Amino acid sequence: MSNVTVTVSGKVQAPTAVVYNILADYNQHRQILPPNYFTRLDIEEGGVGEGTRLTTAMNVMGNKQEFHLSVSEPQPGVLVERDVNTGLNTTFTVKPAGTSASEVSIQTTWQPHPGLSGVLERYTTPFFMRRIYRQELDLLDAYARQQNEKRQAEN
Repeated sequence: MSNVTVTVSGKVQAPTAVVYNILADYNQHRQILPPNYFTRLDIEEGGVGEGTRLTTAMNVMGNKQEFHLSVSEPQPGVLVERDVNTGLNTTFTVKPAGTSASEVSIQTTWQPHPGLSGVLERYTTPFFMRRIYRQELDLLDAYARQQNEKRQAEN
């Protein structure tokens, strides 16, 4: 069975440096995870960008999952979380969208389970992931605006 990819993109009203810093700093990243779905985020090593290792737990429709993630930064503006157990990859891409806004894309690719459960996963999981990622982008937008205002007030 081939991989499944889910992508959600949106505009965040803050400069790319502010947005990327929030995504790469997992103490801040916690602030943008939809609490209805993410039950925890534990930093095991690092905490900012490349080399960070963490565990996250999710509960979606009563289905509890835990992910052991390793973070890389393959190029500027791109952050990749890879689940060391399943190979699931989530890529965050931040690009300028004007002088004080950013275009953010969240893309997850994974290999569904074999058999009937994989067929169901292929058709149901993308719907929930899109919902979660839209909420995450909304939270990111609100938090990034707040952080940007703080930064401007300090300067």
